[in-house]
Amino acid sequence: MQLNNFIKAVLLILLGVLSGVVSSYFAFKNSSINQIINKEERVYIQENTALTNAIKSVESSVVGIKSGNRINGSGIIVTSDGLIVTLAENIPLGLESNISIDAEENITYQVLKRDLVNNLALIKVEKNNLSTRSFSDLSKIEEGMRIFVLSKSFNYSSAKFFFSANEGIIKSFNEDMIKTNIVEAGRAEGSPVFDIEGNILGLAYKDINNFINIIPVSKIKSFAGL
Repeated sequence: MQLNNFIKAVLLILLGVLSGVVSSYFAFKNSSINQIINKEERVYIQENTALTNAIKSVESSVVGIKSGNRINGSGIIVTSDGLIVTLAENIPLGLESNISIDAEENITYQVLKRDLVNNLALIKVEKNNLSTRSFSDLSKIEEGMRIFVLSKSFNYSSAKFFFSANEGIIKSFNEDMIKTNIVEAGRAEGSPVFDIEGNILGLAYKDINNFINIIPVSKIKSFAGL
């Protein structure tokens, strides 16, 4: 009888130890899964926070342009003393344009030159201490790099300018054009495109399928004499 009780006690001890080992294994496994999920969630949140902060940081350098009753687009301030580059199609000959920077509209401007071949226009506004952004180093861009486009368009219903953002990646590039996977149904012509750090990659225009292509910043700098 005493032997049987001893064997039962040993079995109970072994069962308890085994149960603890199994519980610890599953607790560790679940903890590892949670850590992986939390890590992915943290990266996702960090990326989106970086994008949101980048968009806010560049808004003051983005210009809204409305020409006549049908044409509107965007542009980018390239010097703090008032040089702006946009697409030539946004500033057609014979039409007065409403230039908007921050909350100010109908800013006095002068068209310095147009390049109809490359679809670029250089504008000078009578303002100083304007917000500008750095130019991206095109030698460091690569396929798959995350980018965003920020447009400042005119809403004819509300008669106000408004911002809209879209984001994606670079699909391919050469010295003349950068192709993206960004599809934009709204008005994006002349909208500046930035990398995730808020550096200027170039100006947007849409192909026939509404994909965003980019006139590289190298062409913009050369056109503006920068």
